[in-house]
Amino acid sequence: MSAPPGLPSPDELLKKAEEYLKELEKGPWPSHVAEMRKTGYPLHVYGVGLVARKSPWGPSVVKTKRLTGVLARIARDWVPGGGEEVHFRVFNTPGKFYPTDYLRKLIKISRELGIGLIEAVGQTGAIVINVKGKDVADKMIDALREIGTDVGGSGDAIRELNACVGPALCEFALYDTLHWFVEFRKDKRIHDAITVPGLPYKFKIKFSGCPMDCARANRADLGFIGVWKGAPEVDQELLRKKIENKEVDVHELVAGCPAKAITWDETKKELIIDGSRCKKSMNCIRKAFPAIKPGKERRVAVVVGGGSKGRYGPKLGWFIGYLKPDEVKKAIDLTFKVIEPWDKEAPAKNRLGDYILMEGLYKFIEKAGIDLEDTPRIIEKLPDNVPYRVLPEEERKKYADFAEKIKQVVKV
Repeated sequence: MSAPPGLPSPDELLKKAEEYLKELEKGPWPSHVAEMRKTGYPLHVYGVGLVARKSPWGPSVVKTKRLTGVLARIARDWVPGGGEEVHFRVFNTPGKFYPTDYLRKLIKISRELGIGLIEAVGQTGAIVINVKGKDVADKMIDALREIGTDVGGSGDAIRELNACVGPALCEFALYDTLHWFVEFRKDKRIHDAITVPGLPYKFKIKFSGCPMDCARANRADLGFIGVWKGAPEVDQELLRKKIENKEVDVHELVAGCPAKAITWDETKKELIIDGSRCKKSMNCIRKAFPAIKPGKERRVAVVVGGGSKGRYGPKLGWFIGYLKPDEVKKAIDLTFKVIEPWDKEAPAKNRLGDYILMEGLYKFIEKAGIDLEDTPRIIEKLPDNVPYRVLPEEERKKYADFAEKIKQVVKV
């Protein structure tokens, strides 16, 4: 690959790269460059990339005896001195809780077979451990398996699972995200789909305990989000005390509801929430907890097709129904129902959300055989003169009412 135009000679380029790196070490805050100097990372390649304002890395390949999906990069030919970087995505712990003995074992492996660099909390959910080189890749895999973990989640596979801390630390958790994480991980079908790529593209599964969505489940190919049905619970007496103590501004509380589902009865001094309109934003709960709490009828909302990248751009997941908090086994089976039509029909490098956009949500639901509580349905029979064959009854009625309003305006 040719060098970007305007770069200095190789010696000058390395000198300039070092100037950039030293600049990043200045200041009272911790410096990622200073920490990376303590490891075996080819830092000069990173510095050259900063100078060139272009990625200095090109793709490389690592072959292992029993595994695929290990990631490797090699410095492009215009980078002086070259360099190689190999890393594994390693299974994480539920909620990213690390027992100290387990963490010590990971560090020992990283120092002996790696370069002493670990990314413990990656956005995808995995731990990332850098390897000394291709020749020790198999040794590191064996060492990681000996301490009870494994390598996987790279390439066109199910990526490493990601869960929020759930009931371990959060009072808002509406189902046990950590238990769901463990049950998914224990399933052999899930394990095999993480360790060996075989899907049209990557597939992310995330568990968020409540609608605040700390695990970003609404941006996953398959997300499970704790919710409740109906209105939040309101402790009117406690809420009145909070209002009197100026801990809560009730008018701000009412105005902040995105669904306009909240009203304040000034005479009775009571807060009224219309459960049929509540969108579960948790704005009122965050501002007035524990005077306002999630409702007791708990559910796990299932969303599909989310992602920050894709052929058609970023998108949030589509709701396809509810599960109950104890239906984790059903959720695992549902995972493969969701994957099946996408795996059979989607072109390579199309995320699940891209496939759903091409097929239509209701056709996808039908192909996958999804049958959950409150799964969106296409109405079975429509009048012959209505062309909305792919719309559910509620949505069709909205369009019909809108058309009638336009007709009235035109008549006037």
